Parts: sequence; C-alpha cells; structure tokens
Amino acid sequence: MSARTVAAQWLLRSSALVLWTLVLWGALLAFLTLLDVAGEGLGPALGRLLPSRGASVWAWVNTLSVALAMAVGLVAGGLFVWGRRRRAWSSEQPGD
Repeated sequence: MSARTVAAQWLLRSSALVLWTLVLWGALLAFLTLLDVAGEGLGPALGRLLPSRGASVWAWVNTLSVALAMAVGLVAGGLFVWGRRRRAWSSEQPGD
C-alpha cells in the first residue's frame, strides 16, 4: 500500500468517526430535550436547544448535531420500512 492510500484511509476513517460521534451526541441532546419538553413544555426546552444571536460555535454544533441525528434516524427508518415492504411484496409474488 502506498502512503497516499494509507493517508486517505486514515482521513476517511477519522471523518466517519467524527460524523458518528456528532450523530450520537445529537441523539443524546434530542433525547434530553424530549425529557425537558415533558417536564417544562416545548418553548423553554427548544429555547435552550436553539442558539440565539451571538451564540458560541458549540451552541451551533449542538443544534447541527441534533439535526444530523434526526436526519440519520429518518433515513434509517425509511430504509427499514422500504426493506420490509419490499420483502413483503416479493413474498406475495407467485412462483417465488
């Protein structure tokens, strides 16, 4: 293996690790926000999650990680439902 290939693989794996870490962090924040919604209501809970003007970079990272976690959840759920419907459809076909 060449050094360029090793460096590219290392960069891709590091990027994947950062991406999935952000997804897990966003899922945790979304779960805690849901618990706060149950206790305090929607307004105060979302007020803490959504950054205001002049907020730090970390506040924006938190919000973007929650959005990323929700997007990953929607895609995973869609793929799961699509796979189940496809299996159900193929089992209904005669001659299979």
